[in-house]
Order: sequence, then C-alpha cells, then structure tokens
Amino acid sequence: MAISCSKDKDDPKQEKDTVKPQITLTSPVSGVVLNPGDDIDFDAVFVDDKELGGYKIDIHFNDGHEHKSLNDQGKWSYQKSWAFDPGNTEIHRMHNLIIIPTEVDGSPIFAGEYHFLVYCTDKAGNEEFVAHDIVISELSGLSD
Repeated sequence: MAISCSKDKDDPKQEKDTVKPQITLTSPVSGVVLNPGDDIDFDAVFVDDKELGGYKIDIHFNDGHEHKSLNDQGKWSYQKSWAFDPGNTEIHRMHNLIIIPTEVDGSPIFAGEYHFLVYCTDKAGNEEFVAHDIVISELSGLSD
C-alpha cells in the first residue's frame, strides 16, 4: 500500500476556496419609497465558483452608519437567514415574505431611510454583501 503526503494541485478538493460569492440584487432598488404595511419584493441572483452556502437579509434604520440594531421609538429592524440546498453554484431567489410593520413595540414605525443589506456566504465561509437604501414613508401618508 502506497501512502503519499504530497498534495495533488489538480485535485479540486485540495484547493482552498478564497473567492467570494457574487450577489446581483434587482429588487428592492436603491431609493425605493415604501409604505408601512407594504410587502418588500426581493429578487436576487447568487453565484459562486464552487458552492453556495446561504444568504441573510438585514434591514435596519440608517442611524448614521453605526449599523447597530435598533427597535426603540418605532425604529424597525429585520434579520433572517436561509440556507441553500447543497451543490448549487447559482441560485435565483424571489419572494415577498418581508412585510413592513405599521408599529414597532406599540409605536408607529419610524419613517426615514433604512439600509437593506443582503449577505451571501459560500460553503467555504467566504462572504460578500450588497447594500441598498430604502425609504419608509410616514404612516399618515397612506391612502385607501
């Protein structure tokens, strides 16, 4: 029985994955104005050279780029993660599972600019993100 300690450079299992996945976020578009109670349409394509791992959506109030979670005084935040099925290198995701609340902890949702971030991680742990700004309008601006 022969045992070898050398690595075969042609063996893809031996190559370390250092390439970040790519994200194409087509919805929501940056600058879109949404109302409390609206669904946020999400449409993105995720691509990786080896294998995708999962993605996360993070929405939070633009508090001066400190990127800390806020839920006080009607400031809304949302964060949810999904895993991809094993073996995929390209996935197209569309859904409108995110509903903008009209209230946060009993207070009307705080109107203004929010950050909409999408993170994607590949199976090796490389991560990429894209960020769009969305605007949530005043609750009183709703019409029937």
